[in-house]
Amino acid sequence: MKKNVCHYIPYHKDYHSIHTVHLVLEANADIYTRFSSQSIYKMHYVYSGSGILNTTDKQIELKKGDIFFTFPSMPFCVDSPNDFSCIYISFLGTRANMIMKKIGISQQNHYFPECNEVELFLEKGLRSKPELCDILSESILLYVFSYIGERLIMENENDKPKVDLVSMIKKYIDDHFSMPELSLEYLSNALRYNQKYISHSFKKEFGIGISKYINTIRMQHAVTLMKQGFSCISDIALNCGYSDPKYFSKLFKESFLQTPTKYYQEMHSLASESEESPELT
Repeated sequence: MKKNVCHYIPYHKDYHSIHTVHLVLEANADIYTRFSSQSIYKMHYVYSGSGILNTTDKQIELKKGDIFFTFPSMPFCVDSPNDFSCIYISFLGTRANMIMKKIGISQQNHYFPECNEVELFLEKGLRSKPELCDILSESILLYVFSYIGERLIMENENDKPKVDLVSMIKKYIDDHFSMPELSLEYLSNALRYNQKYISHSFKKEFGIGISKYINTIRMQHAVTLMKQGFSCISDIALNCGYSDPKYFSKLFKESFLQTPTKYYQEMHSLASESEESPELT
């Protein structure tokens, strides 16, 4: 399809339904280049080319297959080369508002990339007979709503458990870091999740592996204990979750490039140069 195609749909007064007003293939890119707003809703499908969608508060890169919605009194324009074209459905009706609110389409959330699957339905609607255009255009719009709604639901389902899981892992480590047996395997058994899954999820969220995070929390606690006056390596190690003081000292030196004894001495000598700090035992 190269030329403009426009269907005008007969009006009906049932405000509790969806009234589709136009089904249009707009091949004239210049139409989109001027800031304007309308008194009707529009669902735009990028049929060819690319561009930049400009609204009053953001800019969005557009490419073929993307969908964006515009709202009454919402100014927008598209900066694009000459090959830019859109298929749009303009619509109104209380039911349309209810559906958009239900699935989360709003002026703050009106752009949905890579919706190429709807293109065949839109092309079929453009080829429809005038007497069937109202039925097809409404069906296509409902399909687009259901397509986007399903995507948003799946995104929420995929993201929410992961966020909840990594938060749960972090809290468990923060609350139980002093347990010598705490490890990736222990967390997997305690939280009943696969080791690889929780390891991947945690590192993706926080950018650090679980074992390294456990050691980091323990080292931070060791420093806190030294500030509080703890001077026995064995006591500090045990309070931090290490049953072997030598292993604790090894990890401490890797973290701070100093032995626990040296670190403690320098800490307290800086705090009070006039007082001799006791040595760690």
